[in-house]
Amino acid sequence: MKRKTNRILSLLLALIMCVSVLTACGGDTPAQKDPAPPANTDDGKAPDTQTSEPSEPAGPDISKAVTLTMYLIGDRPVDNDEVFEKINERLKAEINATIDVKFMSWSEYESKYPLIFASGEEWDIIYTADWCFYNAQATKQGFWEITREDLETYAPMTAETMYPEAWEQAKVGGKVYMLPMNYKEITSYVYMARGDLMDKYSITSVSSLDEAEAYMDAIVQNEPGMIPLDVGSDYDKQFVFDRMWKQASCQAGLTEVGPWQVMACTKEDESAANVTGHYDQDIFEEVVTRLKDWKDRGFWSKNAVVNTQNNTESFQAGRSALALMNANTAKSVYAAVTADHPEWDVRVFDAQEDAPPVLNSYLANGMSIFSKSQYPERALMALDYLRNDKEVNSLFCYGIEGKHWEASGDNALVSLPDSANYAYDSNCNWGVRNDDNWRVIEGGIPNLPELTAKWQESARSNLFQTFVFDDAEVKNEIAAMGEIFNTDYKLLTLGFTDDPAGDIAKLRDKMEAAGANKVYAALQDQANAFLAAN
Repeated sequence: MKRKTNRILSLLLALIMCVSVLTACGGDTPAQKDPAPPANTDDGKAPDTQTSEPSEPAGPDISKAVTLTMYLIGDRPVDNDEVFEKINERLKAEINATIDVKFMSWSEYESKYPLIFASGEEWDIIYTADWCFYNAQATKQGFWEITREDLETYAPMTAETMYPEAWEQAKVGGKVYMLPMNYKEITSYVYMARGDLMDKYSITSVSSLDEAEAYMDAIVQNEPGMIPLDVGSDYDKQFVFDRMWKQASCQAGLTEVGPWQVMACTKEDESAANVTGHYDQDIFEEVVTRLKDWKDRGFWSKNAVVNTQNNTESFQAGRSALALMNANTAKSVYAAVTADHPEWDVRVFDAQEDAPPVLNSYLANGMSIFSKSQYPERALMALDYLRNDKEVNSLFCYGIEGKHWEASGDNALVSLPDSANYAYDSNCNWGVRNDDNWRVIEGGIPNLPELTAKWQESARSNLFQTFVFDDAEVKNEIAAMGEIFNTDYKLLTLGFTDDPAGDIAKLRDKMEAAGANKVYAALQDQANAFLAAN
């Protein structure tokens, strides 16, 4: 009997040990549910057990130090490394990451931008925009998709501050591949002229194409050592054409549609789109003919096609008498030129004429993450700081406080002499512009408030501003059209032709052989679907 009792006790003990082991193993599994509350003792009180405060949920893992490579467009500022040394100090402390910045110059970005996606190079962040390959790379899976959950986890400041309409505009096929700028922007153009030369030749204004022509003619006739308007780099090769085309197309009721390299337009006041190329519009020949006249009269260099310096740089160096640029660029150029050459009496004039300025979509500037980045989450964290952290954002946008600029109140700044080496809003920082942190230059262009008020009253969005073209079926045709755009089309828009009508006909033949009609048909179908839905 005693032996039997011992066997039973041994079996019970083994069973208890097995249950204990299984319970202990279950405690390490993620699927384990919360334990039941402790049973009450006979006196109605819970047993006295050791408890601890629940730990905070773990954030993103930043234990590994990483260096992120970021591509920007433009020429590298002299003080860029010094500025980013300070940015990196902050990023290192906050997210254990630093940024190595690479630049694609204005003269090479159109050809180099698509190539780096297929180069095999390891990189992480890149500037992009509706005019700078956003749609093309988003549809090719070149960019990393950014979800709302990603924002909440890795970019909480952006999740809180991004304009809802900016998020919607960034969608391609229902997915977002860009952090658009958090900045409400109007794109308007200005002429910047030498007041001393205007007075010398009795020119009172440069506020229209006709007035600009009169001023440049005076320079040609009397200042043989100067180029009136030294356009040429890929940045500004089409600036003069754009002014002429915008004015003419506005009067004709035309609006642009689709990627810029396909040169497509349609009537704005018609219920359905009828997409054609620029070259099929009578006004295109009129514009090219005038450009030829200006080129023949020596308004820009005979070497404009291969000139790699943009017209603002030539103006600042005293080699040209007139510059054409957008108003944002003008702010820093004006500050630099008036500081270096007060004797020039630089004056700024509205170059919009009859064409209303464009109220940009938020996609006019933005930042994206490479789909093959090794550290996409950390890249998103870095962009969160570049966009929203006041210190980091100000460094990127204006340079080092006390060296390149100094604060003037909460919303303005004064440029200091060293700003020549890191100019205000000129370092391709446009993708991280943020209305919450933005500062304007104090003591800048005297008539800018007047011009801005005029632009704000007349600015309007392009009819197809938020239209996203799905080019999946015509990628090859668009690539071929892009080659023609970069050669034949750009020659015409600089006036390099002896026979405008004949060369336009040749352009049409090349475009059609490249598949332009197929592209325009696809554009038209999608544009009409867009109009129906909006």
